[in-house]
Amino acid sequence: MNNKMKKTIYYLAFLALATSCAQTKTKLETTDALIKVKIDTIAADTSLSTVMYIEDVLECVDLQGLEKKYGAKNIIKIDSIESGEGSFETTKLFGNTDQAVDIYWKDGHKFKQIQDVVVKGRLDENAKLKKNSPWVSKLGLRIGMKMSEVIALNGKAFTITGIGWDLGGNVVSWEGGKLANKNVNIRFNDYSDDMGGLKVAEYNTIIGDREFDTKHPIIQKLNPTVDEFSVYKTFEFTPELGQKMTKEVEKKQIKR
Repeated sequence: MNNKMKKTIYYLAFLALATSCAQTKTKLETTDALIKVKIDTIAADTSLSTVMYIEDVLECVDLQGLEKKYGAKNIIKIDSIESGEGSFETTKLFGNTDQAVDIYWKDGHKFKQIQDVVVKGRLDENAKLKKNSPWVSKLGLRIGMKMSEVIALNGKAFTITGIGWDLGGNVVSWEGGKLANKNVNIRFNDYSDDMGGLKVAEYNTIIGDREFDTKHPIIQKLNPTVDEFSVYKTFEFTPELGQKMTKEVEKKQIKR
């Protein structure tokens, strides 16, 4: 093989290597750009420059982890929440602000094991839902999303409870969609001025203690809004917890 041929082969090999590196660099830049666009889009939607992932709170594991990541000054160690199911002791992150997050502890492991992390939408002076919460889920959930957007994320319709009561608008089952088994839950509510243009008779079919598929034509017409979402650890049901729950139920039963 003469020197001229060798030089040609070396040049072609170098050219192929340079082209491969350039293509790899372009792919990486494209991926980075897509990620940045996604984050920038979420930030624009929330009207804040900061985007915070709710999963990061869950990964703190315990109170010490929360203090290390978010600062002890931003944590109300003992707080409580009233709901239709009763009063629950929680820990609150970022207090009474638009960044507020409620943290529930694993039963019997207070301050040692985070069980649930809940982001609730806040209302403005006109009782309208604020959409400026910086909290999002890595799965794409955020305050202010419409039901149709969540259906698209899930890849199919799912089952929810009727809206307008204590346990209203909650997801009962993701029906095997992309959000199934991801340990996330959301709640929908109606913030329209006129029942979304529905007639009273129509509206009455989607409120109260009932369950239905989000393919229901009336709920699709209303297209309610996400005003709460959460992530949680898989619940571990132990015999000890079962006994405790039984005793709690027995205490609340009416004696004959």
